[in-house]
Amino acid sequence: MNTNKPTYHFTAKSGWINDPNGPIHVNGEYHVFYQHNPFGDEWGTIHWGHSKSKDLVHWEHLPLALYPSLEQGEEHCFSGCTVMAGGKPAILYTSIGGGERNSKTGAQQWLAFGSDDLIHWEKSPANPILKSEIHGDMVIEEWRDPYVWEMDGSWFMVCGGTHNNRGCAVLYRSNDLLSWEFLGITADGPERVWECPNLFQLGSKWVLTYSPDEEDNRVRYKIGVLTKEYRFIEEYTGILDYGGREGFYAATTCKDENGRRILFSWMPDSARGSSKEISGWSGAHNVPRLLSLNEETQRLHIEPIPELQSLHGEHWSLGSGWIEGDMVKGIKGKALELSVIIDRQQSSGIFGMSLFGSPDSEEETLLEIDFKSLKVVLDRSRSSKDLDVHRHEVTADLSQVNGDDLLLRVFIDHSTIEVFIQNEIAMSARVYPTRHDSEHVRIYANDGNMYLKSLDAWHMKSSC
Repeated sequence: MNTNKPTYHFTAKSGWINDPNGPIHVNGEYHVFYQHNPFGDEWGTIHWGHSKSKDLVHWEHLPLALYPSLEQGEEHCFSGCTVMAGGKPAILYTSIGGGERNSKTGAQQWLAFGSDDLIHWEKSPANPILKSEIHGDMVIEEWRDPYVWEMDGSWFMVCGGTHNNRGCAVLYRSNDLLSWEFLGITADGPERVWECPNLFQLGSKWVLTYSPDEEDNRVRYKIGVLTKEYRFIEEYTGILDYGGREGFYAATTCKDENGRRILFSWMPDSARGSSKEISGWSGAHNVPRLLSLNEETQRLHIEPIPELQSLHGEHWSLGSGWIEGDMVKGIKGKALELSVIIDRQQSSGIFGMSLFGSPDSEEETLLEIDFKSLKVVLDRSRSSKDLDVHRHEVTADLSQVNGDDLLLRVFIDHSTIEVFIQNEIAMSARVYPTRHDSEHVRIYANDGNMYLKSLDAWHMKSSC
């Protein structure tokens, strides 16, 4: 049902998409590849789709970049990265086949070189450039998703996987992208499998992000140091987004030519459950986000890219004052940005916002911030009349967020919700309203006083 298809979040023209792959900024253009099944709206026959943009907002669809090399036993081109090597673009990715080439025990890492415009790609005759034998007696399963960077005159690669039932990030070094040295496991954790690891520097610290393939699949980040032996020593751990597979997974990053660290991620359609109301497409990408290090707290600062302001259309504004009961000010739309500032010093109880609400509240999604329990809840129990879609809450912890004022930014887009609190907490989810008039916004307060400093809302123009 295309009424649920986002209009300013990136989606494929048709078919299935999942992980963003190999984002890179070259000659003033952002290129983002992605896991793609061009033949249907379910996972399968994974290719690399390709898009580019000058502003991270308006995207141009380009021809497929990678196809499975069936004649070489390759059935899927799994996730990976893109680098510039000696002025030549190169993709490194995980190659998967059938039988002994299965994803659990038979994955291989492959290399492809691209044309100057990154449109045409040719796989290296040296493939596979890494096989599991590089680990010697150490058994790494579910080995995939290479992320590569250049440092101290060498190339380094981190891959995800599992070792002894612990998720891990595994590190390698090369001088030419072809011959690699195994450096060991740089970090691991209790989650079953780590997918899509990224390891990069922000200021004086190293940041490790990964997507845990388990029941609690919220994407994590760790801040710490990298020793001379290339072991990551964790100093702080946090959650990159509280949505997990309900709205945020498979995060990856790149550093653009302006020095910004930009985060890309996938909004799965897992939340549609068994519903067949959506057909012909599946999956979207979250709005790109900027990552930086908060030097005071030594935690990540996470904010949507400022370029999104170029989509601002009709504007609504509400000045300061106490929130009394329900307040409806005519704000409506299925593609909006909302910005709210709450005075925490004068507020208690619960601040609430109804999104995608029908006039009779038969359908609505409730976002509530409890200033007593310091919890954030995205209540989807009435998000959709479609009984097949997920209805459980998405929750976040507000206990470490400080400040006299609380900044709340919310982006909604037909079936997507992304919430940013103080640029420290992010949570994302998918919802699937069925009614054409489920487009109203209201704010309310419960169980205490709530002082609003400002509320601004903008209709978001389509970027398609």
